[in-house]
Amino acid sequence: MQLHESLEMDIRPTSAAHGFGPLLIGMAMNIVDVPMMAIAMPGIGGDLDLGTGPLTLIAGAYPLMVAMLLPAGRAGDRFGRRRVFLAGGALFLTGALLSALAPGPLPLAGARMLQGGGAAAVAPQALAMIPQLFPPVAQSGAFARLAMTGSFASVCGPLLAGALLAAAPDWLGWRAIFLAEAALALTVILMARGQPSPEEPSMGGGSRPIETASFAALILCLVAPLSFGPAFGWPAPVFLMWAAAVPCAALFVRLTLQVGPAALIPPALLREPGFRWSLVFLLLAVSAPPGLFMVLSLALQSEPRLSPLQTGLVTAGFPAGVVAGSWTAGRLALPPLARVALGISLLCGSFLLIHAILPGTTLARLWPLRVGMLTAGAAMGMTVTSVMQLGMSSLPTSLAGAGAGAIQTMQQAAMAASIALSFAVYGQALGTRPALEAAATMMWLQISTTGIAALLALALLRYDVHHRKAEA
Repeated sequence: MQLHESLEMDIRPTSAAHGFGPLLIGMAMNIVDVPMMAIAMPGIGGDLDLGTGPLTLIAGAYPLMVAMLLPAGRAGDRFGRRRVFLAGGALFLTGALLSALAPGPLPLAGARMLQGGGAAAVAPQALAMIPQLFPPVAQSGAFARLAMTGSFASVCGPLLAGALLAAAPDWLGWRAIFLAEAALALTVILMARGQPSPEEPSMGGGSRPIETASFAALILCLVAPLSFGPAFGWPAPVFLMWAAAVPCAALFVRLTLQVGPAALIPPALLREPGFRWSLVFLLLAVSAPPGLFMVLSLALQSEPRLSPLQTGLVTAGFPAGVVAGSWTAGRLALPPLARVALGISLLCGSFLLIHAILPGTTLARLWPLRVGMLTAGAAMGMTVTSVMQLGMSSLPTSLAGAGAGAIQTMQQAAMAASIALSFAVYGQALGTRPALEAAATMMWLQISTTGIAALLALALLRYDVHHRKAEA
């Protein structure tokens, strides 16, 4: 018996290494899309003759669908994780091909929504399959490799997009990026198909479809108007969608209370103060950079007329800083709340720095902006790592999975809202200001939200210190 167990432990990591490859590439595929799209947006706008309104719709379609459908990741518990992983990859592949062929903004936005739906199916399965592929002693290393892959993809995204756009013929242009994403998705599918499923489908567990549908409808009604409004001149249906969010929220709360611990967001989660505050910081601070990233890439290719590759080299400092900041955060001898306060304060300060630098940026003077992006990325890395730990560290094991899903969903929904609001403010300012000054004006949105978050974090930290002294 002992010999059999020993052999199993020796063999399992080897076979797991083969099954882990598709998960790593699938996670990279999901993450690399947003920074690549940031570089591609000016080319899309120029080729299709689009203003900031339609570009808002195209940019927000992907994160909106991911936010709506992330809870559907529990479908892996019901139908089998590898099967759902493959279905998500196929949906992402279809969306990427349709994006490459899209003749106008609405077909492109629809194809981007298909890609987002595929990403929402792939990402949770990649996380959930690790315990089935690796023994307990190897799981922490597997999760670390998955996180490093995501960080590497975010760093390479702007550079890869810039290189693709520089190498692509004029008749292909930005469509080359979607063809590259389609090739990546096809690689993931072919690799995953040859792997044995690590588990059998389970017909039990998971949330009810009506609960998932009510949650998806709530996210759609709250976030989609921010994209549809600027794109279509704020028609009446946009405000009707916001009004419809109220009954959707009421239905979701009612279903959550009925289901109890098995709900998408179990009520016990919201009774944990650390988890509640982590959601607040995700909304106010962690969501701030995606909108900046999209708008800045557009502005840099408009006024100083940087090439896509030059833009990628300038903005690559941000994801590179995220990697460095995440590494630093884990080595600071401070409690999570203190690291959250420090990270958000530095993030707000770095936004103020970029705001001051932007109007004077020229082709001959790019280094100050590079430094600003690297600084903001480092602060962002420290912030997001600390916020995640703040939210997850106090949760019991029974709530860890639901907590991780809720945090991912909040992050994606806030990202979609950030992109939509940033484009709306930038488009309004662009009517009276040059592109870089309009981008600097838009940055007051990021400065305001991170400033509020920093004040909240410092107040909580002060309260926590006084509370600890009083108990002592």
